[in-house]
Amino acid sequence: MRLKEIAEKLNGVLNGEDIEIEGVSDLDFQREKTIAFVENKKYLEFFENSPVSALILPENIISTKKPYITVKDIKESLAKLLSLFNPYDVRKKPVGIEERYPFVAIEKDVEIDEGVTIYPFTTIMSGSKIGRNTVIYSNCFIGRNVEIGENCVIKSGVKIDDGTTIGNNVIVHHNTVIGGDGFGYYQKDGKNVKIPQIGRIRIGNDVEIGACVTIDRATIGDTVIEDGVKIDNLVQIAHNVKIGANSIIVAQVGIAGSSKIGRNCILAGQSGIADHVVLENNVVVLAQSGVQSREYVKSGSILFGTPAKPAMEEKRIQAALLRLPELVKKLANIEKKLSNGK
Repeated sequence: MRLKEIAEKLNGVLNGEDIEIEGVSDLDFQREKTIAFVENKKYLEFFENSPVSALILPENIISTKKPYITVKDIKESLAKLLSLFNPYDVRKKPVGIEERYPFVAIEKDVEIDEGVTIYPFTTIMSGSKIGRNTVIYSNCFIGRNVEIGENCVIKSGVKIDDGTTIGNNVIVHHNTVIGGDGFGYYQKDGKNVKIPQIGRIRIGNDVEIGACVTIDRATIGDTVIEDGVKIDNLVQIAHNVKIGANSIIVAQVGIAGSSKIGRNCILAGQSGIADHVVLENNVVVLAQSGVQSREYVKSGSILFGTPAKPAMEEKRIQAALLRLPELVKKLANIEKKLSNGK
């Protein structure tokens, strides 16, 4: 692809020769016929003296050694450029093959819109609907009365159980399970007795769900993932949880039953949300923090620690704990002196 075409797709301005570009380089890997992003001026000299053939620069930086494209939004341009050179684009249609492979089991009353691609060894149960241009990879299971919207990508090994609804432009990565029973039991005569889980899961538009995520169906009603939510790998979302639009859930987070996560929240890696917690909008829970059962957290809060507290308060506590051995020693000396003084 030539630089002029790249500039047009990025809504940028080309400065210098219109050369051919075959890929993208970064700080750790550079080669000829590639283009690199320079967001910070301190890296400009490094890239100007590297093998890369061209640069993408923000409006406040210029290069005197290489052709470059000036862009207004460097991060948006990075995302667009990587899409242009992405060999692993899950949305690209397979070339030279039929849209439905052999060895696909599709029950009666399944509605499949035009442009849908279904790979081998996938099962789709009765009453389900698959939207236009959706791709379902191998070894997937789609249960009864499932609705999957348009332009979705369901990677291999995904299981979507009965009654689940998924919006448009959703990506679900390998081996995720959507719609398993919620973890609900009561005790009788010293035994754990299962509570039937008869609810559903409702997932909005533009959601991305990582690999090996588990999202449980509601006991009654819906477990809800709203529009634009991004979920990393290895996340557990329990029954009746609601996650607000555009929130980010990082790897190894666990959210217990009936908790409500507001819009634009961030749950950092290995944080835990106990049952019946309410987080208002724009809350950040820092890594490895634990929010206790039935807590109500106000909008804009930043939490840290277990049990989670306002981050600055918890950091002061942690700083004080570092002095604890010294303080214990001083206290022992004081007690000894007082004892000798008697």
